[in-house]
Formats: sequence, C-alpha cells, structure tokens
Amino acid sequence: MNRDHQYSRRDFIKTAGLGGLAALSPTLALAKEKKFKIGSTFILWGYGADNLEPALQDMAEIGYHSFETFGFVIQDWEEKRGGFSEIVAKYKVPITSAFCLCDVLDPSKRKDEIKKLQHWAKLTRDSGGKVIEYCPSPVNNRWRAETKYDYKEHKKNIIDSMNDYAMAVNDIGLVCALHPHTGTPIETSEEVYFAMENLDTRHMKFGPDVGQLEKGGADPVKICKDFMELIEHVHLKDYSGGEYYHGYSPLGEGTVNLKKILKMLEKKKDNMAGEIMFELDYNGEKAPPREPGKAAKDSKDYLETLGYKF
Repeated sequence: MNRDHQYSRRDFIKTAGLGGLAALSPTLALAKEKKFKIGSTFILWGYGADNLEPALQDMAEIGYHSFETFGFVIQDWEEKRGGFSEIVAKYKVPITSAFCLCDVLDPSKRKDEIKKLQHWAKLTRDSGGKVIEYCPSPVNNRWRAETKYDYKEHKKNIIDSMNDYAMAVNDIGLVCALHPHTGTPIETSEEVYFAMENLDTRHMKFGPDVGQLEKGGADPVKICKDFMELIEHVHLKDYSGGEYYHGYSPLGEGTVNLKKILKMLEKKKDNMAGEIMFELDYNGEKAPPREPGKAAKDSKDYLETLGYKF
C-alpha cells in the first residue's frame, strides 16, 4: 500500500472532524483484524521448473508472503539446477506448501505412489514447507459418456489410498490436506462430501480451492463452513467462466464469494498449518491480456481493499 496516501489520525481529525473518524473507524478496525499473510501458488507463471524463478521474482516484487509449487518442481531444482533452497533464498519468499498428485484408482500403483509422495514431502520439509496439498491424479475424459467416471465404483480404493498417503506424509512431519480439483476423482460436491466424511481426518485434512469448487458446481462457502475445523490450507481463486485462465479470473473479478470465505477463515488464522494462497491458472493455449505479474498484482490490490497487508 502506498504510504504517501495514508493519513495519520491527527491529520484526519483536522480535515474531517470526529464525525468523519467515527465513520471510518469500522474500516480501520477491519484492517487491524486482518492478520493472515497471503501467499501465492506459482502456476500463473506456468507449470514447469523453468517457471519457478520468474514466479518468485514477481512474488517478491509484489509482496506475497510465501509460495507453493509442485513436488516435482522442488525435485527438479534440487537434483538438476543447483538446489531448491538456493533459489528460494535468492528471492526471500519462503515456501509453505507443495502440490502433489497421486493415483487413487489403481491399487497396484499405491506402493510406488507412496514412495514418490514421501520423497516430495521430505524435500518440502527440508526446504521449510509445512503442508502437502494433496490432489488425486486426473481422470482421463471423466465427463465423456463412454468413459464417464463414477466414484462409487472406486470408493474403497479412493479412501484407502488417501488414508495411506496422508499417514505417509504425516510420518515425514508434514500436514496432508486434500485438494478437490476439476477433472479428478474428487471434483463435485457429492464427491467432496463423500471423501471428507469417510476419510480418517486425524491424518487427511482439507485444503480447498474455492474457485475449483465453484467451477465444479459446488458451493465453496457451504463446503468451507461445513469442514472449517479440518481446513489447514486454502487456494484462494476466483471464477468468472471467461475465455482466459481456464475460466478463472484475478481475485475480485469473478463470482466466488471471497469476502465471506475470508471472513470465515480469519477465525482459523492461529490454527492452520498452511496459509491462504492466491492462485490463478495458467493456460498455455490461450494467452491472457495481462502478464502474470500484472494479474498477480491486481489480485493483491483487491486483497488490500479487504484490509490485508503486503
């Protein structure tokens, strides 16, 4: 926020009088109450290891407090690019979480998936991260009639595998939070409730993406309210249904009730392992009218109107 445009209390009393101060005081109180430090995921800049440094550079300049990337990106930087912690230290934006995908439909893959997930979890932990934002691997063409997916046909393996994945992450010392996502086995409202009501939530917590929920036809406000006690991490995303960003939009430009969701989440600010992460999807097939840094800054500017500080 530009300090050149901030009045001191004394200056404001001189120019507006006590009545004006009384009118402004709810806004000042709201700004004081907001304590969440908002981070950012990196996919607005792209999905590969090459996209990490440009993302961190913009995040540092804009003022996001932390970031999330993929487990395989951490591995790539650690094994092939001179070290993940080194690139993080260069831009001084700490990592909070890693997004990791594993299969939940094929039991024969589970052993190898656990091994992969634990490797990513160790790299995340050793880099200072606290949360694995866990997502089931996508279902190919799940909405085509000939390949339409029904979670009821796979429900035992879905629950058993995710319980095993969560415990494997916990064994590394991190929190595991389920991330429902369009195109995956956990997308619709029915699938979200099925998962969260049947998982062993001593181990698998909740990491909703409010934009993904809205795009999937669910009510993100209701879902966040119903599972608030299990939320440990959040992707803060807006959804407009437009032609860019896979239908998502910079914050404040879509239909997600972000204000209500943030108000609810503020009650959890002292009890979440993770953070609130701004996110906007990258779509390499259709270049948006705004550069990634501009879209990220516009979202930060919106959050500042709600009292968040950067």
